Amino acid sequence: MKKAILLAAVIMIVISPATYLYSEEKAPVKKFTIEPPVIKTQFFCGYCHILTYPKVVKKAHDSWKRDEKHKDVSCAECHYPPEQLSAIIPEHEKIPKDEKAASEKKTELEFMKTELEVLSRLTTILNMEESVVRTKPRIDDRSCTASNCHPTTGKGKEGEYWTKKITFAEYEKEDKSKAAVSFTHKAHFEKEKWVEGHELHCSTCHRQETEQKHFEVSKESCYLCHFKNLALNEKRATCSLCHEIPTKSLQKKAPEPGAKLITHQTIEKDKVPCESCHIELVRGKGIIKDEKCLTCHGNTKELWKDAKDKKVMHMKHVAAQNASCFNCHEPMEHKKADFIDAARETCATCHPDHHISQKVLLAGQEKKGVPATPSLKYDVKTNCLGCHMEERIVKGEKVLHGDPKTCAQCHVEKTAEMVKEWKDSVEKAMKEAKGLEKEAIEAIEKAKGKVSEKKLKGVMAVFKEAQQNVQLVEAGGGVHNQKYSVQLLDAAMNNFEGVISELKSGK
Repeated sequence: MKKAILLAAVIMIVISPATYLYSEEKAPVKKFTIEPPVIKTQFFCGYCHILTYPKVVKKAHDSWKRDEKHKDVSCAECHYPPEQLSAIIPEHEKIPKDEKAASEKKTELEFMKTELEVLSRLTTILNMEESVVRTKPRIDDRSCTASNCHPTTGKGKEGEYWTKKITFAEYEKEDKSKAAVSFTHKAHFEKEKWVEGHELHCSTCHRQETEQKHFEVSKESCYLCHFKNLALNEKRATCSLCHEIPTKSLQKKAPEPGAKLITHQTIEKDKVPCESCHIELVRGKGIIKDEKCLTCHGNTKELWKDAKDKKVMHMKHVAAQNASCFNCHEPMEHKKADFIDAARETCATCHPDHHISQKVLLAGQEKKGVPATPSLKYDVKTNCLGCHMEERIVKGEKVLHGDPKTCAQCHVEKTAEMVKEWKDSVEKAMKEAKGLEKEAIEAIEKAKGKVSEKKLKGVMAVFKEAQQNVQLVEAGGGVHNQKYSVQLLDAAMNNFEGVISELKSGK
């Protein structure tokens, strides 16, 4: 019976991934050898993982062998924090760390038991396909910042990487000269600069993005962190963080006597937005599509509870090292492009919050002194194209206009006449409101210095509230929701009259 068990153990050893040694009390050391698929320093991982299977493991192993700087660093030195094998995967504590440890098994039975465990794992691994292995291993920062690797002291040859200005990329400027993008590691670990909920780790930036490199820093990751939800030259998107700002004149010819010299410095001093000339350099919004969540998660009510909470999402996915940026976000671009089209195709360039007033009128939400009065078009979800179908030329540009005839296509001929009545009633109310607004302004000017600051402050709050109602109807076009617009103007007129009456009463 014992011989049969021993024979089984021998068969298991023959298909094992590395060289195994074992010993028995009062017996010479026996050696079973097969050509190991990994180099000696990989004994620990090779003990269970045949690095040709599954494919994803082989790809990672091959990219590691191509890494000139880390190919002589064993897997365990990076994939486990110092002295903490069992804290990550308790079962790994049982695995011998080298050939010597493997040869020190005390009995044949103990050795066979270990080999049976190994065979069980191998059977699983050998039958796994690449698509099954979906989670990338985490790397603890302590493995990277160990004293003999990349310490964060900033001192000595090993530590200077932390504070040294490192060239990340090079590019060609407009004058064909070369320029460099530089960065420092230390600056990226200043917590006050992190995105809400973030907790940066070495592997947040240094990842295996492609099969060619074991880990690398993708430029797309930089773009997302630096530009998401920010204007050029604002906070993390400040140009000088990465670029040396040119000092040369931007004029091709020397300025005329007395004329102003224009440089990037003078433009910045004059508070001219960078988008005026460089809007094309950042494209995309880095948006998150809901379907990306379903790649990893089940479609449950619990999933969507915090889905819009940036802080929670970053804590669970970035700080916890569970995902890469592009598991969730669409990439952003930072490169040269057509500078005219970039502005021309983006309405918000010249029309921030375009047509927001029309939307507010259509929704007809409750405001102070005005009940909720949504438009009939809003209730049946009719958007702009329901009415704006007639193409007209305005200042040489094609614009789709709304026309009463369009209303009649869905309703009856009489509806076209009603549209004119709506316009007339809003215009009449607007004229009255504007007249009272003018009177209120005059009353405020006369009262300055004659009434208390407290009273004037209270009056101004009421006046501004009324003025906002008038501006909303004027900008949104009262016809988009006639009833609501008239109610807004009535509320405004009541406030204007209240202001005038209050100021007349004196202190």
